[in-house]
Amino acid sequence: WNADTGATSHMTPHRHWVHHYTPYCVPIKLADHTVVYSAGVGTVVFNPVM
Repeated sequence: WNADTGATSHMTPHRHWVHHYTPYCVPIKLADHTVVYSAGVGTVVFNPVM
């Protein structure tokens, strides 16, 4: 996962990474103008590997 510190939100296909998950459906417009919907929100905690 490359964390973009300038981003306000992130997306992941790995639901098992998300703690304190809450279902939350929001439309998200992609660069090609396609609309997809979020499944939920939560907190991801990770430890950097260097």
